[in-house]
Amino acid sequence: MAVTEAQACRAIRRAELEWAPEVKDPRAEKGQRHSHHGMLSLLVAAFACGRIHLRNVEDLSEDLGAGARRRLDLSRRVSDTALYQLLSRQEVLGLRETVWKQVRQLIDQKVIENDLFKLGVLSVDGKCCWKSTSRQVEGAKTSIDPKTGVVTSSLSTFLGVLTSSSVRPCLDMELIAEKSGEAPAFRKLLPRVCQHFGGQFRIVTADAGLTCRENAQTVLEQGKDYLFGLKGNQPHLHRLAEDAFIGCPGPARAHTSDRRNGSTMFRELHIVNVKGVPEADFPGVVELWRVKQATVPDDSAQEGSEEVRYFVSSMSPALLTPTQKLALVRLHWGIENGHNWTVDVALEEDDVRPCQASQDSIEVVAWLRVLSYNLLAAWRARGPKKDQQPLPWRRAMELLRDAFLTARPEQFATPV
Repeated sequence: MAVTEAQACRAIRRAELEWAPEVKDPRAEKGQRHSHHGMLSLLVAAFACGRIHLRNVEDLSEDLGAGARRRLDLSRRVSDTALYQLLSRQEVLGLRETVWKQVRQLIDQKVIENDLFKLGVLSVDGKCCWKSTSRQVEGAKTSIDPKTGVVTSSLSTFLGVLTSSSVRPCLDMELIAEKSGEAPAFRKLLPRVCQHFGGQFRIVTADAGLTCRENAQTVLEQGKDYLFGLKGNQPHLHRLAEDAFIGCPGPARAHTSDRRNGSTMFRELHIVNVKGVPEADFPGVVELWRVKQATVPDDSAQEGSEEVRYFVSSMSPALLTPTQKLALVRLHWGIENGHNWTVDVALEEDDVRPCQASQDSIEVVAWLRVLSYNLLAAWRARGPKKDQQPLPWRRAMELLRDAFLTARPEQFATPV
């Protein structure tokens, strides 16, 4: 599948990021061989192509087409040593604002739209971005295995992803270091996202680990509705939900079925309105939802499974149809299956760490991966299709690399 000239131009323009003024060059003023922003853009472009090792980034810089080289302001090959030295000294300041600029541009170009859920859904979740048993970094969390005595250092990120868009862009990120957690990170991240992208979503979804009074109140104060998972960390509300759904009162409000890995999965939704119920003492609570999922293998010799999950919602009963409510429950997993899986597997965040000299350098790489994921996801959404579906991530990365290698300077004479 050949890359067209228009696709090559689009790829280069997406890689030519508008870096925030706060992103300062940490290098000495004299003796510079490469543009500062050009080197950062090269790293983003390379990561988006799956070239995560710095030696592979160097190879890509040598192979770049003349058009990409000119647009990224790179006159020659960039060595892996120069890239490492830059990452080890680069400050985090301004990288969040650069992500905001990138996302805003994609929204203005209508690449990012609420094509999966019209009301707009922001899903939040945390994930590990760095872990090591051989290196310790100041500010990282540490844990000791009681059996082996092995010390593990780790840093996590807390992400806000627009799961109502098929692009599933990451809108913001908060680093979770020592003596911090996901719940406080939620209360930092959400107001920022609402300030810059509040018009893109109406509903905020989160796993049960984030369900607490403070986070619910934060959502309400931003003029949004929440759908939170409900487990034993909220024992009173969880017990109320279990009691409310004893015997599954009334028929299922909605049900779906689909096939996965040689099994059929059946889901059904039950709803109880608890607005004004004194026992439901939780900010803004209106409904409790119960989703029952049964998995039936095709092979009768295999045993099926059943899972029941509870949710707490602040949404008006009339805001969504029952079918939309069940779709919303499944949509939340887009942050895990769409965004986090891609970053972990395609962009190799779990396995490859280009620079781990300090907490700042680890966070810088995490921000560059956010930019690269958004670049790749936007390219894939507007790129070639196979059977009317987006290409597999690996194939999309290969074609994106082809675009960087084949772009010619004359292709940028007129807008595409």
